[in-house]
Amino acid sequence: MWSDGLPQLEALPGEVIGPDVDLRRVEEEQRYLMWTQVARRSFPGLTVRFEGNTPDSGMIRRIPISSGDLFEIESAPAEVNFRPSPSADGAFISIMVQAEGSTMVQQGQQRSGLSKGDMCLLDEACSFKIVGEDWSRICFLRLPRLQVLARHPQLERYFASAMPSSDAGTRLLADLLLRLFWDAPLLSEAQHRAMLGGLIHMLGVASPRPVDSAEHDWRVRRAVDFIEQNLALPGLSAEDVARDQRISRRRLDQIMQEKLGRSIAACLWTRRLAQAAQDLRDPARASESIAQIAFANGFGDAAHFTRAFKRRYSVTPGQWRVI
Repeated sequence: MWSDGLPQLEALPGEVIGPDVDLRRVEEEQRYLMWTQVARRSFPGLTVRFEGNTPDSGMIRRIPISSGDLFEIESAPAEVNFRPSPSADGAFISIMVQAEGSTMVQQGQQRSGLSKGDMCLLDEACSFKIVGEDWSRICFLRLPRLQVLARHPQLERYFASAMPSSDAGTRLLADLLLRLFWDAPLLSEAQHRAMLGGLIHMLGVASPRPVDSAEHDWRVRRAVDFIEQNLALPGLSAEDVARDQRISRRRLDQIMQEKLGRSIAACLWTRRLAQAAQDLRDPARASESIAQIAFANGFGDAAHFTRAFKRRYSVTPGQWRVI
């Protein structure tokens, strides 16, 4: 029987609630309220229901990492529901690692069971549900949604799909994420930014399905990688991407449309704009002009870049930089 906790309690003062909570150090009558308020502050739009009475113990630990966040959560059996907050922009995708215990995750029509060592991705632009039937320890790494989908657009198909621990790539990535809880606090801000970018690239090593399940997947991966490696070249075209694989642009476009739902040119266009958007907010590039960032991302004309950027993000590059 799921309990809604202790709604008669008044909200705790803001200064009492930090980024972390350990219920073993909290008075029993305040445990449920402390837990839910810390969870909601970390994930606006989230609600938690525990099985039975107020939990005796539990822990939430947060480590900020550049434009992302790393969370470690230990919890008694609970049902967690997430709805995007009207004030939020769905800016994150989370890598979820089941470090201990087991849970069920659901997003849209996809539903998967996770056991120890398994991983999945969750999109904060949409509602999702997590149910733990036993004591669990879960790790989340929240990554900027724009950067993840620009680098791996195919992942949109696999939210809430289990990435099993039997897959070598999944084990490698999961082990790295768990290691971050030891090393991330020791790194500088510049190292955090570099690490976050590296982890986004490494998402490609984890497999949400059998590697050989699609005949042309390798062509999609190679096209995306080719675009990534040559992104700054102003003359880079869809024909160049197809020529790298020695097939026609028309055939590669067919494969890309089938697997990703977009053409080569659309992938190239989206990736350039996404990288420019990231660079505009990068403190390390604050001294660079908008034109310099445009040219560095393959745009040959600053005015054309401004028009394209506004169509994509509904604001000018200058406005985006100060938001």
